[in-house]
Amino acid sequence: MGYKISIVPANLQFEADDLDDVLSAALNSGINLPHGCKSGNCGACKCKVISGEINHSDDILPSTLSMDEFQDGYRLICQSYANSNAVIELNGFTNQLPIKTLPSKLISINKTGTTAVVKLQLPPSQKFEFYPGQYIDVIYKDQARSYSIASSPNKENQIDLHIRFRTNGIFSEAVFTELEIGSIIRFKGPLGSFTLNDESEKDLLFVCTGTGFAPIKSIMDSMIEAGNQRKAHLIWGNVKADDFYLTETLAYYQDKLNLDVTLCLSEDSQSGYYSGLVTDLLVEKHHDLANYQLYACGNPKMVESAYDLAKNKLNLQSEDFFSDSFTPSGK
Repeated sequence: MGYKISIVPANLQFEADDLDDVLSAALNSGINLPHGCKSGNCGACKCKVISGEINHSDDILPSTLSMDEFQDGYRLICQSYANSNAVIELNGFTNQLPIKTLPSKLISINKTGTTAVVKLQLPPSQKFEFYPGQYIDVIYKDQARSYSIASSPNKENQIDLHIRFRTNGIFSEAVFTELEIGSIIRFKGPLGSFTLNDESEKDLLFVCTGTGFAPIKSIMDSMIEAGNQRKAHLIWGNVKADDFYLTETLAYYQDKLNLDVTLCLSEDSQSGYYSGLVTDLLVEKHHDLANYQLYACGNPKMVESAYDLAKNKLNLQSEDFFSDSFTPSGK
C-alpha cells in the first residue's frame, strides 16, 4: 500500500509503501534526502515526524538516535517505514541537485594492490553536478553498487572512483577481471549528504579506513581550489601497508593545505606508520574536540566507534560529526 510523504518546509512529496524504507522511497522518486551510510550508523538522515506514523524496523535504537529524540518524533529514515500518510520536517533542505541516471565511458583503470582507481568520462552533452564527498550508485548487471566520488566537482565531465576488490563483488570483480577501456557504465547520482561544512571555521579531522579516503580526497581537492586553509588532520587506516594507495599524492595535499597526515596499520607494525586503529590515534592525539569538526568514512564499526568516542569522551558536538560508512555487498 502506498502512502504520501510530505517534506516541510520544502513543500515536496513522494510515495512510500510498507516494503521500502522511507529514504529508499525518496531516492527512487528523485528526492535526495540527507543521508550517508544507509545503515543507521551515521545519523545523517535523522528527521522529525510532524504527523502520521513512521516507525523504526528494529526495537533497538542505534547510538545515533537517543530515546528522548525518538519520543520527540525523530526517526532515522533509512531504518524506518511508513504506516500512514506522514509529514516530515527537514529545515534547510531544498533538493538542489536532482538525482540523474547517466551513461559514462570507462577511460582508465589504475590498480594498486587490491584497489583500482577508475576514471569515468561523461558525454559532453550531459551536465553532472555534485558536492565533494557525495557518492553514486553504479548500475551493473541490473544491480546497484555504491561508490564515493573521489574527484573534484570542477573536473569537468569526468569522475574518479576508488574500487576495492571483493571476492564475488558484482562490480569490483568486473573492474579487476572483465571490464575494458571504452566499456559503457551507467550510474545514478549524486547521492548522500556527506560534504564539507563551509560555514564553519573549526579545525578538521578526516578519519577514514580503506577506500573511505575517496570522499576525503574529493573534499581536499575542492579545498585546494577554494583556497581553504582550515587546519586539518588526515587519519587514514588500513590493515596492512600494502592496502594503501595514492600515498604518493599525500605530499601534494600537505603542501597545498594546512594538513597533517597519519597512516595507521591495524594488524601490522612498520616504520612511518602508527600501529593501531584510527580510533586509538584519535583518542591519543586529540583530547578535546570542542573546536573541531570530524568527518569519518569507511568501515561502519569504525564510524560508529568514532562517533561514540568523539561525542561521549572527547567533547565533540553532535552537529560537528559527519560520516559516510561503507557496507560491502556480498555479491
